[in-house]
Amino acid sequence: MNAHPELRDAFEQFARVEAPDLDSPTYAVLAAGVAGDGELLELAAERQQGQPAPNMLFGAVQYLLLQGVEHPLAAHYPILSGPEPPPGSAFPPFRAFCLEHRERVADLIATRRTQTQVVRRCTCLLPAFGLVYREARAPLALIDVGASAGLNLNFDRYAYRYLRAGREVLRWGSGGAAVDLEADLRGPGTPPAPPRDIPVASRHGIDVNPIDLADPDELLWLRALIWPEHVERHAQLVDAAAELKDSPISLHRGDASTDLPRLLERVPAETALVVYSTIALYQIPRDGRQRIAAALEARTRERPVWRVALEGVHPPSLTLTRYLGGSGETELLARASPHGWWIEWGSS
Repeated sequence: MNAHPELRDAFEQFARVEAPDLDSPTYAVLAAGVAGDGELLELAAERQQGQPAPNMLFGAVQYLLLQGVEHPLAAHYPILSGPEPPPGSAFPPFRAFCLEHRERVADLIATRRTQTQVVRRCTCLLPAFGLVYREARAPLALIDVGASAGLNLNFDRYAYRYLRAGREVLRWGSGGAAVDLEADLRGPGTPPAPPRDIPVASRHGIDVNPIDLADPDELLWLRALIWPEHVERHAQLVDAAAELKDSPISLHRGDASTDLPRLLERVPAETALVVYSTIALYQIPRDGRQRIAAALEARTRERPVWRVALEGVHPPSLTLTRYLGGSGETELLARASPHGWWIEWGSS
């Protein structure tokens, strides 16, 4: 009898929906295999409370492979061996790897967290930040809730291309940027062209476990959370991490549900206060999310606050909430890929 039916269901969902939606046939195969394997489900159960079991198990295994552990499984990972997989299913060598390295995999699952830093989500943030700047006419003071390594705080240092049916319809940013991001536009809507310059006065992030990318091991863990077919994302992460040397940010260790007010108080009055999150709130309990909203409402008795959120599932919603006088009004801007691959602007 399966002792972890909730984990079995999570891996089945991952195999049916999440991996196919995000173009990872490798993880679709592995998740389906794990769902029917009691030993691997027991291993995945070592995760910390609130952490998604599939992401933790797959991240732990890929971390060891990226670290240089030699095993036939590596041949099934495009980031390690190229785009052409060997014949046969990846699951048998995956299972063998997990059991051969059970203690190391279990330790990673039990001590690490999913803090995926998806730089391409900035394709969703850029048009929303452009709207805020047009309204506020003041430099943005950014606060990233669930910032991970905080790379999205440097959104204005990246170059952007928005395509419809393969044709470029919008471009933004410097041609000399080290990080180039693209998003496909779905549906008839087009994001409003952001102002040529969006000045940023301050860049603060808060996370219960902020990641210092000056530490090679922390960078390696972030890479391990990227799915193995997403070779471009690995490169974007490394290039965005390099940008931190020229455009430093401030990361704060803390729980946004209790510690956000102290950050809000630091923001100068002459700036546009923007609090944002990207696929991070699912890790915060409902009462914590309510405290965050209450903190923003309280702050807006003294000044306006804009809140940008790319949150939710299947697909996420991009919203802009304008807080003023102790209350907020939310506008749905778009539906979007959770990884910023596509945007359906003006979707209702």
